[in-house]
Amino acid sequence: MIIAFAGKGGVGKSTISSQLIRELSKKDIVLAVDADPNSNLGEKLGIETYGTIGRIRNELVADPDQVPPSVSKQDYILNKVMQAVSEDDRIDLLVMGRPEGEGCYCFVNDILRNCFSDMIPRYKFTVVDNEAGMEHLSRKVLPKADVFVFVSDPTMTGVRTAARLSDLADEIGMKVDRRILVINNLISGDPTVLIQEAERLGLKEVLVINHDSAVTDCAMKGEKIEVPADSAFAKSVAQLSEIILK
Repeated sequence: MIIAFAGKGGVGKSTISSQLIRELSKKDIVLAVDADPNSNLGEKLGIETYGTIGRIRNELVADPDQVPPSVSKQDYILNKVMQAVSEDDRIDLLVMGRPEGEGCYCFVNDILRNCFSDMIPRYKFTVVDNEAGMEHLSRKVLPKADVFVFVSDPTMTGVRTAARLSDLADEIGMKVDRRILVINNLISGDPTVLIQEAERLGLKEVLVINHDSAVTDCAMKGEKIEVPADSAFAKSVAQLSEIILK
């Protein structure tokens, strides 16, 4: 199952995705893909990263002849991708990064697409933390999403932005089986009007996550987000997991 996340900066997308990854890792090994150029998913999970797909792209474009004649480009890049995976107990982390500098990345993207097609089926769960622009999805390096989770703050503007991201997934030709809107960090007030607006815009499955000081406390201590299992936030993400897996 491939679960993709998207949302504008600051809405708690990476915090929620990191908690969901921990929740799913109780069931099986999870491939966590950090496709956000901020690349802070590893820090929130407490996993050190060793390389990025962007660096692999850059090196190959700069020097295509580095591939030994006896090895196919497909096998060479797959080996490089596997070397970039950081492993931590029941979570494998892969950081996408982004290409830099001039040059055509098309041939590398084509091979990477094949690598992911080979790699992702090895995992029961793949969670992809995207940037709002969904660059890697638009390049079709990563395949479809079985579930796409759009994260919004508790504002009308945030909900409408999430709906536009949902439309963007359609525009880039991505196959999405289910879409879930998470309205995050509700401090006070009745979210009914936000839920109604989401439904009007085509986001029928909505989960509201209330503000939890446990998340703030973690963030003040460091990047790693590890809240108590009985906290309101942990329980809400466990509920999200149940919704996704139903």
